[in-house]
Amino acid sequence: MPIINDHIRALKDESPRVRQVAASALGNMGDPRAIDPLIEALKDEDVMVRQAAASALGNIGDSRAIEALAEALKDKDWSVRWQAAPALGSIGDSRAIEALTEALKDEDHMVRRQAALALGRISDTKTTEPLTDLASKDEDRWVREAAAESLGRIGDPKAVDHLIEALKDGHYGVRWRASQALGKIGDPKAIEPLTHLAAQDESEAVRKMAAEALEKLGAS
Repeated sequence: MPIINDHIRALKDESPRVRQVAASALGNMGDPRAIDPLIEALKDEDVMVRQAAASALGNIGDSRAIEALAEALKDKDWSVRWQAAPALGSIGDSRAIEALTEALKDEDHMVRRQAALALGRISDTKTTEPLTDLASKDEDRWVREAAAESLGRIGDPKAVDHLIEALKDGHYGVRWRASQALGKIGDPKAIEPLTHLAAQDESEAVRKMAAEALEKLGAS
């Protein structure tokens, strides 16, 4: 009890570094008594403190933090938004879907990537459409990969046609993730394009993943 109280008090210290360390320590402790003080720390003037508070709230995983973390997805600093997205994914509550879906449009590709991965952890078919858009249209290949990965986690058959299209992506990492996702979803309409990929893709890693996906589909 005394230790957690010391860290909570330290969130008000005049030194930003002390506040940052205190927020991180509270996240590592995982005690829900720190939720409200950490929510308050999301408003700290120092960006590193806000980052640490968002990460800590994700570590604790208490749904009371959802509203505050959703608000942190609008922070002026990209790095706070980048921490808030996986924190919401860690909590895994569907109430975060709206805010995370909006974050898929963030100007920063790292935030979009984390929002896509977080939606995969929540795993709700309501997010299939925005994730398929991201998988096919985002300019950043890491974002497209994350969207494909999350579509595989969600497992919605409505994503299959989009993932088949992603097998033609110019970056091997996206093709790899799309192959993996199609194996997880298990729709037989993916057999033909995966067979083509397993035989002809220029990347050995992609060929292997396509073959693994075909095994899951019973078509190897």
